[in-house]
Amino acid sequence: MPSWLGKSNQNANDLFTTSQAGGNTVRQDSTTFARVELAAHTADPYKFVNDFFKANEDTIGVKSRNIADSDTDFNTIEDSLSGFSESAKTIIKGLTALGHLHPFIGIAVGAFALVVTLDLTRRDNDRKVVAVKVQMQDLMRVFFELRHIPSSDEEGPNGLTIGARLEGLMQEIAKDIKGCGSACDAYLKKGFLAKTVKASIYETRLSDFGMLFVEHRKALEMALAVHTSLAVDSANQKLDNQDGRLRIIEEKLDMIMLFRKLDTPREKDMQKFIEKHGGAKACITNDELLEVLVTKSGESLSRLPGRESGRRSNDLPDIKKRLLKELQEDIDEVFDKNMVLFERKLDIQSKQFADVVQEESDHIISTLLSGAHDRIRDPDLQKIWKDMGWKGSVKARHFVLALHDYYTDKMSSVGTPTTAHISGLPSPQTPGRNSMTTVQKKRQDDRWALTYINAAYVQPILEAVDDDGTGFVSVKEVNTFVAERPGNWSLPHWIAYWAVGWQASMSRYKDKIYELVQTMFQTLEHVLPSNRRAADEYLFHSSFWRIELLLRSTRSVSSKILSDPELTKMTESYEKDEEERLDANLQDVAYELDTPATVSLMTGVGRIERYVFPLIYLLLRRHLKVMRIACKHVLDTEEFVSLNESLVSILLAVDYRVQNLEAIFKQTHLDVQARLGNFAFGIFQLSYGDIRRVPADNSFASWTNPEVDSGVGSKNGITQEEINRLAIGIPHEILKYGIRDGYSVTDYHEFEHLGLALDSTSVEGTWTGHHHRQFGDESILSVLRVSIRLTSADKIYGKGEDFADSDPNRPFTLMRIPPTLLRYRYTPDQFAEDPVRSRWSFACSAALHQAQEVLWSRRFFEARFAERKRYVALTTRALIVQMGLTPQAPLTPVEKGELEYLRRELNPSEARFYQALAEFEIQKLPWHPAWGCDWCERQITKCRILCIQCISEDLSDNIDLCASCVDKAPAKRTFTHEINHAVVKVEQTLHDYDIVRIVDAARTTFERVRALFRSLDSALQVHRPDDGSSHKDEHRSNLLCACCGKDVLPPCWVCVVCTKDTFVCADCDSKRLPSQIPAHTLTHALVRIRDTTLNGESPADDRYLALEHRLLAMELRVSEGFAAMESKVDERLAALEASVEDRLLSFETKLESRLSTLEVVLRQIAAQTAALPAVYGQVVRDYAKSTSVR
Repeated sequence: MPSWLGKSNQNANDLFTTSQAGGNTVRQDSTTFARVELAAHTADPYKFVNDFFKANEDTIGVKSRNIADSDTDFNTIEDSLSGFSESAKTIIKGLTALGHLHPFIGIAVGAFALVVTLDLTRRDNDRKVVAVKVQMQDLMRVFFELRHIPSSDEEGPNGLTIGARLEGLMQEIAKDIKGCGSACDAYLKKGFLAKTVKASIYETRLSDFGMLFVEHRKALEMALAVHTSLAVDSANQKLDNQDGRLRIIEEKLDMIMLFRKLDTPREKDMQKFIEKHGGAKACITNDELLEVLVTKSGESLSRLPGRESGRRSNDLPDIKKRLLKELQEDIDEVFDKNMVLFERKLDIQSKQFADVVQEESDHIISTLLSGAHDRIRDPDLQKIWKDMGWKGSVKARHFVLALHDYYTDKMSSVGTPTTAHISGLPSPQTPGRNSMTTVQKKRQDDRWALTYINAAYVQPILEAVDDDGTGFVSVKEVNTFVAERPGNWSLPHWIAYWAVGWQASMSRYKDKIYELVQTMFQTLEHVLPSNRRAADEYLFHSSFWRIELLLRSTRSVSSKILSDPELTKMTESYEKDEEERLDANLQDVAYELDTPATVSLMTGVGRIERYVFPLIYLLLRRHLKVMRIACKHVLDTEEFVSLNESLVSILLAVDYRVQNLEAIFKQTHLDVQARLGNFAFGIFQLSYGDIRRVPADNSFASWTNPEVDSGVGSKNGITQEEINRLAIGIPHEILKYGIRDGYSVTDYHEFEHLGLALDSTSVEGTWTGHHHRQFGDESILSVLRVSIRLTSADKIYGKGEDFADSDPNRPFTLMRIPPTLLRYRYTPDQFAEDPVRSRWSFACSAALHQAQEVLWSRRFFEARFAERKRYVALTTRALIVQMGLTPQAPLTPVEKGELEYLRRELNPSEARFYQALAEFEIQKLPWHPAWGCDWCERQITKCRILCIQCISEDLSDNIDLCASCVDKAPAKRTFTHEINHAVVKVEQTLHDYDIVRIVDAARTTFERVRALFRSLDSALQVHRPDDGSSHKDEHRSNLLCACCGKDVLPPCWVCVVCTKDTFVCADCDSKRLPSQIPAHTLTHALVRIRDTTLNGESPADDRYLALEHRLLAMELRVSEGFAAMESKVDERLAALEASVEDRLLSFETKLESRLSTLEVVLRQIAAQTAALPAVYGQVVRDYAKSTSVR
């Protein structure tokens, strides 16, 4: 390794280990870099650098030109951006060689190599980011001017060496390069919508980095000029005469203009739309504008491809919430937080770089010293290749058969002294064979592996060696395959591992992942209500059904293969080492995989299919720990969101790999779907083509542990005591956002001594007043508190708050009065009417309040408790309506006035606490992700009603209703719902894990209980009332409500979870009364029995009611259609009227103009006629007479 790179900058070569996310890692460029490194180290560095520069002068020697200059043509900009990747590779190779000549540049060159390399594998590189990287690259080009200086110790005119002169600048450049890399990384991780709504802010920061590199370039050129005494005076004079501030502003504007040139048509359309409608915040807060904005962007919450179902997803509220949060985020805080993770990724990349370059350098050195020119490194494979007369590549089947024959012949020659030594793993001593020599034992160790090196296993061996999937094995692929072998493994062992051992390892991880997911769903039942929504959304996320597709499509290994002890021992050993390596890398980045490029960084060399199951297992194991903490502590709502993002990054890497394989297979005219079924044991088959969610096929719940007897183990569930025991040893440091058990309050005690005793003219102290703020769609008047203190450094220090967290956006007036007493303050009208009475009333009320507070009056605290309870209840109901949730109980005008009064009068500290309690109540509501009610189209909370008759075969779509619309009959998509259909009510999110079990149980229970009620009805028809009521009681003795204990008649509800039929009458269900049966809880799913023959109602009534609902729905649709048509007609008539008015106005204007012109002409004719001689007049009269005579 070059010593000049330093500890944290040793992997410049990782740029040349170009890895496709989730695909193969190509080592050819790393070998090239190692040769450059070796040549620069062994040859004359000065000569080598100059020779390298001449050879690549077309790339390196291009004169640096700021692409942001206003006079740069667009073709030049395009060429710079498109050629950035290739030119960066060449530049880093040259800088690597230059570093041996001038080691002091290592810190800057290493930072540049790491930052550029880390983003080269991204598929979503933004052109604006590339433009900033081009500015960075132009800065690095200036470094090649150092090639004219033979040594870093050479002194300049003032006695300073070039190293001493530039050392500080190199550190600044390295720092800014890393800062830019982190900022670009954070920017690229943002979604298209998020980048668009804050485009100006992000572009300003990116342009700042671009200007930094321009300034560094000029400073470096100046330093080099000073050192070489070239044009020092003219350069200094130029700097003195230039207005630096104005120049920077102009260059920054040029950079912004460059970004405008790089805007895509979609970005231009989005920006135009946002500007037209009043800015980003106005578009986000307006649901109609936001929906248009989302449609234009083509973005959804999930980054994963695949269809959830045939219905439209209700992502708008969550998108709105995320975008508002994005607007409020401080970009500096975002960049600072990302810098921590970015530096961790750079460190991992640096370690991998050191290992790769050392390995390649050792091979090159050994080749050069021995004088060998053979391209294959392994001696056995080299001999096979030579004996078979193969050239650059060979068919995979021929390669595997030749391997088998070669090692079979080799093993059969046991005891021959001349037989080449084959190193292998040590095996246990065999009884009665102690006289066997060590060489013979090691050869015997390899014999078991020959069983798996034959044509039967040609496909997995081929895939292990043939990275590009062409069916041919090349020399480069063979060398890569051999280089990845563990150090103490023989080649037969390594081949046997990939023939069957890898599948055995995949099968074990597959079972581990299934077991982890089942444990997660069992743990979910014990998650705190405040964390339940976040945990439900985590498990309901599309990443989980995508993981299930990978597991279900992967073929498990045969149990016969698992019985081989040698294979099992070898596989478990390699599996353990790889898992420890991956786990160590994940710990370095705190298990946060923000992009597919980070996934490739974690796995290192190799295809994603080798690591996808271990990565998912390690992440889910970590996520289970977080879920166990969520059973005891309140977590941040974003905690589980970040966990999903790591899974999404892995799955995106899988998608990239599938796309690469698709391109390869299509070139060979193969059926891609069928080919993927045989590739890597079918792991990608279900992840190709029409990927969609099919809950009926979900295997998470149906999987059984093959090592545990049926009905035992994980199926029994987990108790709260077990979770508490397991959660004890879990450190809270694994949480990204920490524990949120408490409520953070603002401390105002430091301002209390600056109260009313101060002079009224002093600015210090507490100021209170009322102000208007926009809260949702409402304008709210609330109390504002601001406390101010002057520090010893003549600085103003202050704090302020009102009932909410967002910033006020309207003017306000402050008074010096404690916030708790503002409620007693008189209004201006009261003071104008009677100043004395107003002041005395305020003084008495304030004194009474303070006295009760000091004396801890019971009446005082009861009043405060009542205010808190009322504030929370009213605000919770208002938030449900504001957020579009259901069921709703809108506030009456009186209740609205009461809530306005509380907001207007309460102490801001108390109001903020009460507001937080109301929002916490919303957070604890049972949410049902993804979709809304099919009748009112609101987001469903509390209970969800789903029809088990209006449901697709694959269970991916159905009719959903909220509690308020349970008796409605919507007709949506392909379903026509009727109110007498069997429906199931669930209180918690119904996951794909449970839906098959719940729906099947509901159907069975519905048919059984309906038959029971009908048999009861038949029995009652036989035993007439004159026979006595004893028979009636006898027949109904078992049909009692579990809550009130009374007889149950339809309509009623029956539990589908309890083993014994548990009935709940409609009255108890509406009141949510607790069950008297311990086994039954309110969260159990219930199926409704609506057979009305027993309660005297006619079944025809249901049909009439359903028909009425349909007519109402049809009337609503027709009225909406007429309203839309009327609106369009009005718009067209208005447009026609405007057009007619414009045309009439234009016609009148033209007519007046023409009449004026005609009038002028007539006047001119009259004037000319009057000026004619009298004789002409007589001629005209004679002519007129003669004409009349004729």
